[in-house]
Amino acid sequence: MKHSVYMTWAKQHAGDRYNLANSGILPCGPDEFPIASEKLSPNGDNVEGYPPLKEAIAAKYGCDPDGVVLAAGTSGANFIACAAILEPGDEALVERPTYEPLLAVAGYLGASIRRFSRSPENGYRIDPDEVRALLSPRTKLIVLTSPHNPSGVVVEPQALAALAGLAEEAGAVLLVDEVYRDILFEEAPPTAVHLGPACVATSSLTKSYGLSGLRCGWILCRPGWAERMRRLNDLMGVTGPFPTEMLGRSAFQDLARLEARTRGLIEPNERLVHRFLGEQADFLDCVVPPRSMTVFPRLTRATSSDALHDRLRARHTSVVPGRFFEYPRHFRLGFGVRSENVAAGLQHLAEVLKELS
Repeated sequence: MKHSVYMTWAKQHAGDRYNLANSGILPCGPDEFPIASEKLSPNGDNVEGYPPLKEAIAAKYGCDPDGVVLAAGTSGANFIACAAILEPGDEALVERPTYEPLLAVAGYLGASIRRFSRSPENGYRIDPDEVRALLSPRTKLIVLTSPHNPSGVVVEPQALAALAGLAEEAGAVLLVDEVYRDILFEEAPPTAVHLGPACVATSSLTKSYGLSGLRCGWILCRPGWAERMRRLNDLMGVTGPFPTEMLGRSAFQDLARLEARTRGLIEPNERLVHRFLGEQADFLDCVVPPRSMTVFPRLTRATSSDALHDRLRARHTSVVPGRFFEYPRHFRLGFGVRSENVAAGLQHLAEVLKELS
């Protein structure tokens, strides 16, 4: 059975008290989520997506509302985008390391997958010349994440623009998963959809805003692609969940408060994690972005992070083993949760690193 092995694992390991495997911001509680004053309705005008939500997304990212396609989270958005672009036998170029469900989707759709490198030795940067050398007449899709999952590194603007040009020349599409973009706040680059007609961007209210339960995701693209993706959406249902779309619009109406909550969690935790990585330099190598919610350290004294993970579980602490990103000596460390849990989890991690040495 074709499935995402990482997603299955993540669901089974989501309950640890000190959850440093968490890939998003701490979920909002009932007192933290703003709800608009109008009465929530189970049904309404959302045949092609709730217009006020599409307009709010378009206003936030400077796009045409006709180029906004609503989806069930970023995962749903990525699936619809890939399914609209890829046919069996087409070729997809996908970054390595990457978020495993992106590989699973391309494989499920029958694409041939080739990889381009975002290696830690190169600071997780992308070399457009390497991508150019991989292009073939069968290439229909180039897939990457920015900020990068797992490292948190943002693709350099010049490299991203070069990839957009390569995709357009090749008659392919550049798909950029931007689900972590908004944690960059005022330093966030424009969404990749502005780089040209060959560009598609996906995101949601999940990772950056703590609203994963809403499953409020979207695709940004040119209107022609948007129409094709909406017709694919028809295969999953006549309309999307109207209450979700109303609540999504409500979130956009009070986005500043949600952003402040996210900043209040990330900034102290970044300081904790950056200091920890400096103190553990004998045991860990790590490319440390100036702003991120995840990092991807490498163990210097082990060939696999599985033993690290197993010992941490005994301390009710979790990280993501690097094998899910094809880098077994690494692990992904997330820190979008409460600072006291990050501090305790890092203490447990320091103890286990010393034990394993």
